[in-house]
Parts: sequence; structure tokens; C-alpha cells
Amino acid sequence: MAESGSDKSGGRGVPDGLKEAIEGAFAATGRTRAQAQDLTEKTRGRAQELVDEVTKRSSDARGTLEGLRLVSRDELRRLEERIDDISSRMAELERKSKSQPEG
Repeated sequence: MAESGSDKSGGRGVPDGLKEAIEGAFAATGRTRAQAQDLTEKTRGRAQELVDEVTKRSSDARGTLEGLRLVSRDELRRLEERIDDISSRMAELERKSKSQPEG
């Protein structure tokens, strides 16, 4: 039986077509691996950008929330009382200024 391909070792030879197919498969695998690595690096970079953006926005939001100070019921009640007091005093002053003759 004749072998296709050249095998100088004297053993069973691998046909040239099969060698080319195997080499082509390895080359395609190498290209696919390179593409996958490139895509992985791009994805990793974009994911890091998103993480950085979320971190920045959460920090900004935390700073904003810390800047807000909620008023307790007691504080609100005291403010309402002061407003009522000031309103009464202003009304009294307005009454007095209207009752005094202009000079």
C-alpha cells in the first residue's frame, strides 16, 4: 500500500492533507484564542470603567445625603412656635406703627 506524504523516519507517515488540516486547526485555534483574549481584555476594561463610574456616583450620592440634615419633630415644632411668635410680634409692630401719627 502506498503512503501519501513523505515520511523520512521509515515509520507510518501522516498524509500531507491531514497534516495541513491539523496545522490549520491549530492556527485557527490560535487566532480564536487571540480574539478571545482581546475581547476579554476589552470586556475587563469596560467592566472596570463601569465599576469606577458606579463607585464615583455612589460616593457623590453619599456626600449629598450626608449633607442633608433631617429635622426632628421637636425641632420642627420649635420652629413653628418661633414663626408664630415672630408673626405675632410683627403684627403688633404693624398695629403700633399704624396707630402712631406720622410726623
